[in-house]
Amino acid sequence: MELAMNNSKSIKAAIVCGVLLLSLITAGWKLGARPLNGHESYVSVTARRMLQTGDWVVPVYNGEVRIQKTPLNYWLVALTAKITGHIDDFTVRVPSVILALLSTVAILYFINRCLGFRAAVLSALIWSTSIGFVRYGRSARPEMSLTCFVTIAFLAFYSALETAQRKRQIAYLLIFWASFAIAMLAKGPAPLPLILVPLFLYFLIFRQWKSLPKLLPITGVIIFLLIVLPWPILVANRLAETAGGEINTIGFWKREFFNRYFGGLGGSSKPLHYYLHVMLQFILPWSVFLPMALAAPFYKVWGEKQKTMLFLWFWFVGGVAVMSLSSGKRMHYIMPAMPAMAILVGILFDDLVFARLAYSPRFAQNVLLFHLGILLAGAIGVPAYAVIQKQYVVFRETIIISLLTLIIGSVIAALFARNKPALGCAAIFVGYCALFMPAFNSLTETKGRSYYVSKFAQSVASRIHQSENLVAYKDVSSVFVHYFGKDVPVMQDLSQTFERYRTGSWIVATGDFAGRLMNDGRFAIAWRCPDARLDEGKIIQGALFHRP
Repeated sequence: MELAMNNSKSIKAAIVCGVLLLSLITAGWKLGARPLNGHESYVSVTARRMLQTGDWVVPVYNGEVRIQKTPLNYWLVALTAKITGHIDDFTVRVPSVILALLSTVAILYFINRCLGFRAAVLSALIWSTSIGFVRYGRSARPEMSLTCFVTIAFLAFYSALETAQRKRQIAYLLIFWASFAIAMLAKGPAPLPLILVPLFLYFLIFRQWKSLPKLLPITGVIIFLLIVLPWPILVANRLAETAGGEINTIGFWKREFFNRYFGGLGGSSKPLHYYLHVMLQFILPWSVFLPMALAAPFYKVWGEKQKTMLFLWFWFVGGVAVMSLSSGKRMHYIMPAMPAMAILVGILFDDLVFARLAYSPRFAQNVLLFHLGILLAGAIGVPAYAVIQKQYVVFRETIIISLLTLIIGSVIAALFARNKPALGCAAIFVGYCALFMPAFNSLTETKGRSYYVSKFAQSVASRIHQSENLVAYKDVSSVFVHYFGKDVPVMQDLSQTFERYRTGSWIVATGDFAGRLMNDGRFAIAWRCPDARLDEGKIIQGALFHRP
């Protein structure tokens, strides 16, 4: 018996390691292969300034105070850079990879306690292979930081409700309040509606009001405020001192956060149903399960699982509903709700393959055949599309990926046909990784907007001595500032730009702004770049000017 238990623990440990390895691959594969995009560069440049000045309170981007975003990602990137010794594409993205892994660990731990080990593993695998996870787990943007701590907060809260041991309940509640607060530092004030609205709806529907006194309402709120409030207070005081009281930080944050939600910052207003296609995209390749997962929690066939599924349903639907009511919708705003959907899909996947409480073997077979059909269509269609579009550069890669897809699909079909569901599941997720790596390699070879700007910035940096100054005329992208390696002040006035040029500064400009300086007659061209940036599919020139 003891030997069997030890073997069981060893097998479970091996499975957990396998899940975490897959999660690491999908979030971290070729982490530094693609250039940073504009949003990531805001994080890197701000973190770089923190390291240079030692001021970790007031974020500054390219010489301008940047308090539009809460500081957690700046701090994490700066801390990582302290360890690695420099800020580069890899270092900037490492914190998001670590937090992506942490979100997977949270699902494994808490779902194991609620629903069992198998459901926990499948839920973690679904989450780690979803497009939302892959996209933001490798991005320096704060989305994965927010998603990770919102996930921990929800799972810890539900575990606290369900546990009968008061000590364990208190521990979970402390985790809830701390995670809630850290989520606020990741991307405040988004966690307030994302967490409180679903919890309020859950309490309202299930009449859980009697549980409120047990949730550490006083202690928890104190912990929450002790974590959340110091940074905005320090920022407000610092800016009041340096600006002589001219900067109203409260008014600024009100405009930034509330006006953004209600559409006061302008931009195109998206329809109420905007997030329908976004949620289907983020849960790919498991999108077919999404409508099933939305309906499943309301059937009693799930027995004891139903209560957990309903909590997950409120987490997901409540979060999406809150963001759907916003006038300033962005696709990444619903990322914190996606782990709930991944867990629901994991529960359905478990039932289709193993438990068979809600779905018949025939239905499970049809779902498998549907996905195998999609694999077959993709294996044939992608190379054909490459030929039609005359994309001969990637044709070889598409053929290799298509052949690999056919092999993986055949292995999966054979294992399920021989009634080996565990091996069949393993083949699905191992096959996913086997396809993911070469497919991602092909994607990293495409030349996007950041590619051109990064090359332009590095070329400019190689032509200017570190002690010399560079000024941008009219505009400079955050990607350029990151790859140039130091701040690039922006001059809006032509006469001021010429004065900086006359006193020895280098001037950089792109597009029409570069053309304006060329036509002015007073600026000598030191170097012209025909492909400085990509704008709406068009290659835009850039130029560097310096007095002879």
